[in-house]
Amino acid sequence: MMDTFFNHGRFKRGFLWIMLGLCLSFPLLVHSQSQDHFNLSSLSPIQRGDFLLMQALNEEALLLYKSLIAKEEGGGYAFRGLIRAYNAMNKLDNAKSWIESYLVSKPDSSHALYGVGYIFYLEKNLKKAEDLFNRALELNVENALALNNLGVVLLTQNSYAQAVNLVHEAIRVNPKEPMFFRNLQAIYKKMGNPELIVADYNLYLEEGDSERIKGYGLAVGRHLRQASFKLYNDGYLEQAILKWIEIEGVYKKINHQAGLVSTYFSLGLLHEEKGDNQNAQKYFNRVLILNPLHIQAKERIKDLQ
Repeated sequence: MMDTFFNHGRFKRGFLWIMLGLCLSFPLLVHSQSQDHFNLSSLSPIQRGDFLLMQALNEEALLLYKSLIAKEEGGGYAFRGLIRAYNAMNKLDNAKSWIESYLVSKPDSSHALYGVGYIFYLEKNLKKAEDLFNRALELNVENALALNNLGVVLLTQNSYAQAVNLVHEAIRVNPKEPMFFRNLQAIYKKMGNPELIVADYNLYLEEGDSERIKGYGLAVGRHLRQASFKLYNDGYLEQAILKWIEIEGVYKKINHQAGLVSTYFSLGLLHEEKGDNQNAQKYFNRVLILNPLHIQAKERIKDLQ
């Protein structure tokens, strides 16, 4: 009897672990709209290209990026997408040849020079990549992708202060790019001080810079999620719950509805594991208020009743 109870408890914890892990790593899996409601036409051309790459439609994506470059649209992102498409087809040399041909007629293209630098970066030739990123910035100091990639290259040299400054500049130029915030987070982590991302968030919160507040808020959410997952893994359930309460506060400030859905679902799971079914149902119901189509929340409520 005791052994059966123990095995059931272990199974339940394992189930909740899987569900929580999915919520932490892939929040869209538990709250997104059905694909029938996905509207491809609502995406920008660059986003459409990225979507095609995600679907492994590399040749279609390549044609789209080339057409954008021909029309001088998409900036560095069009070159980056073109390179990613060629890379997915194992034709990185073709990407280099194509951009070098482009540079013959437009040698002062900061975006194209960034593109060649990005190719060398992918090939692990960081010295050549660094030179090209610097050349791109000499032509356009506001080239955010070159700033970001140069920062990442300098991170490999342990030039932390320079790397931080460059990625900060990239964020200043384009605060809507999540990749820049993720890279800044990685730099802080390698420096041994991941809490600096929270300090940045609080700084811009005081200044009222709404665009950067949102970007840093999302980064802080990721930082707190990682901390919560570690606490959970180490068996500190109460402390893990408190981290999610902190995440809720951040997401409310930046009005991140999708993040709140994941947060409430996670809090429901954690309270369920704790044996607090009343609070578990409360948080699952909050999920349904924000997303009435959330299947997993409905299932958890049904199991708890």
